[in-house]
Amino acid sequence: MKTKILSALLIVSIIWGSVVSYLYWKLKSNPRVVAISMEAGKESLQNIQLGEMEKMTFLRQYLDRFYNYDSNNFWQSQTSLAFLMAPKLSEERVREVSRLREKIQQKNLSQLGQLKSLKKFDDGSYEAGTYLQVHQETQQKGELQKNELYVTSKLKLQNAERTLENPWGLLVQEMTFSSSPQVFSFTPQIRVEAQTPTLVTFPCAIENIENPAEKDLKIKITTLNVSELQITPSKELKLPVSLTAICKDTEYKFELLAKNNERDLYVSFPKESGTIRKKETTPAKARKKDVYEKTIENVLGIKLDQ
Repeated sequence: MKTKILSALLIVSIIWGSVVSYLYWKLKSNPRVVAISMEAGKESLQNIQLGEMEKMTFLRQYLDRFYNYDSNNFWQSQTSLAFLMAPKLSEERVREVSRLREKIQQKNLSQLGQLKSLKKFDDGSYEAGTYLQVHQETQQKGELQKNELYVTSKLKLQNAERTLENPWGLLVQEMTFSSSPQVFSFTPQIRVEAQTPTLVTFPCAIENIENPAEKDLKIKITTLNVSELQITPSKELKLPVSLTAICKDTEYKFELLAKNNERDLYVSFPKESGTIRKKETTPAKARKKDVYEKTIENVLGIKLDQ
């Protein structure tokens, strides 16, 4: 009896294994399954690109809030950034803001920061270049002193839960600074990576882009008073690609290069980096004389100017 039961179980197991193997073979050879897998991979790539864009947006907004304030909103604006920092950095920043609060509120001070560049390194860290203008009232009331400097910020991010205060789900883990009174040095060369977007802004409305590598570069243009280009290479660049962004009266020439140990996430072109466009002039065509002008010439024997 026991032998018969074991034999029956063995037969059932063999049949079950054969059926499963056959169904797996059918499933694997089904072209619709392959198509679904390809779409899943496409969605994964889109998610990666969205994740990169989200980090870029987070850093731009964070740096904008960090560097822009005045005597009236210093405390509120800077303490609200604590929700976007890791606990250790948040505590340090709150202590620093508390220490500076009374001193800044007693002054008529305002600080304006403009993000000029944002880079990402292979180790996952970021570097931001920001141009600062600081206006401060002098001892003689009514007179403002203006100081300009260029600040380099190095940052590291970490993931966190999404909340109402932090909808990005990202935190600044580390942030260090170095400043220089020197003028911002701009080079029209941009390091890009395949399937990863890079944002480039111009101080004018772009009307056209001269792009010799249209098949390899996907470019989206957002234009208001200024223009922003989102450039995404479809593959790694083997050779530099020269582009020209054309505004009404100005054009900006720049070069795309393959990334090395760093790549550009965001680049802001200064106005002085553009060149005045040469307007093409065509000679005016001679206007044909009508029948009345020809009659006057024949009757009076004179030549009318065209």
